[in-house]
Formats: sequence, structure tokens, C-alpha cells
Amino acid sequence: MVMEELPSWARSVLGNDGAERIESAIADAESRTSGEIVPLLVRRSSTVGHVPLVSFTLLLLCVFLSDLPAHLAELGGPYLAWLGACWGLAGGLALGVSRLDAVQRLLTPRIDQMRQVDLRAQLEFYELEMSQTQDRTGILLLVSRMEHRAVVLADHSIAEKLDAKVWQELVDLMIQGVKRGDLAAGMTQAIQRCGELLSPHFPIASDDINELRDHLVVKE
Repeated sequence: MVMEELPSWARSVLGNDGAERIESAIADAESRTSGEIVPLLVRRSSTVGHVPLVSFTLLLLCVFLSDLPAHLAELGGPYLAWLGACWGLAGGLALGVSRLDAVQRLLTPRIDQMRQVDLRAQLEFYELEMSQTQDRTGILLLVSRMEHRAVVLADHSIAEKLDAKVWQELVDLMIQGVKRGDLAAGMTQAIQRCGELLSPHFPIASDDINELRDHLVVKE
């Protein structure tokens, strides 16, 4: 994937050559296993329509608790004019800060984030037709940027051979990459480890067919 094709938010977390490094890791891992590894980066999974209203309410609360309009009125001008200005300022600030990942993450309940990222992974698994591989060996590595969460979802054949607990190592690698500002390294390490885990159970065959493209999928 060419970096120019990526949205700006994805380029900011992947770096200049992040997509190429990830896709190289996929090709290397799949040279040793028949598993079909698909890394997916999404901007967010959670609904955040509530964030501007909550932000506005909290900012207004700060205005009234500090009695800011009254203090400003002491400097000159009618109280109601300053009150209206504070309302307008709170509204503008709320719209601005509600776009920030950190604010969206803070104002969205953690349990909702976990649930919605898990649901997004399940939805994308089927939308990307990962359940359609001949031997049911698709495995999805999803990172949801806003929530700082990752999910690994494997198809039936892999799930029968490997316990779901082994995927926590991959999740940890991806999340560590997010937190240290090097998502590409985190995803690359997770893909490499995924190949190591799969190869003993699903070795590459001489007539192996690459059923899913070896590229990073990026979605909003």
C-alpha cells in the first residue's frame, strides 16, 4: 500500500514506511504457513456522538462553578453579555476537544469501548470474507486507534488447534506499539509471532494459494 493512499490519521500513526513494513511482515510470515493473516487498522469502533454534548455540559459546569461571567463582568460590561460569551466559548471548545481521541476515549465508558471493538472485529471478519478461505485458516489482527484496543480473531480451523489465550501475546504486542507511538513495529511483531504460532499446525504447502491479499487494510 502506498503511503499517499492512506488517510492522514493513519499516516500519523504508521510513519513513513509503516504500511510497507507491515506488508513485508505478512509476506514473510505466510511464506512459512498456510494461514491467511490480515492486519486491519480502524480509526475507531465506538460511537462518539455523545462526546460533544458531554464536553459542553462539563465545560458549562466549570463556567458556573467558577462564576466566570460574574468575574468578567467586574472588568466591565453587562453580566448577561459575558454569560452568552461563555456559553459560546464553551460550545466552540466542546466541538474542538470532542474531535480528540483522548477526549473521546475519556468520555466513552470502557465497557462500551471493549464491546464495540469486539463487535467491529466480528463484523470486519465477515466483511473481509475471511471466513471464505478454503481451509478456514483466516486470522484477523485488528487495532482500533481511538480506543487503544486490539483484537485477534481466528477462523474455525485455527481455533481448533490453538487456544484463544495464545492470542493475548499478539494483542499485547500491538497495544504496546500504539502506546509507544510505533504502531507499525507493534503490528509487525504481532504478525511475525502469528506466523511462528501457525506454522507448526498449518505449514505452507507446495501448492499453497494466497487467498487473501497481503496488505494492510485501513478503515474509518
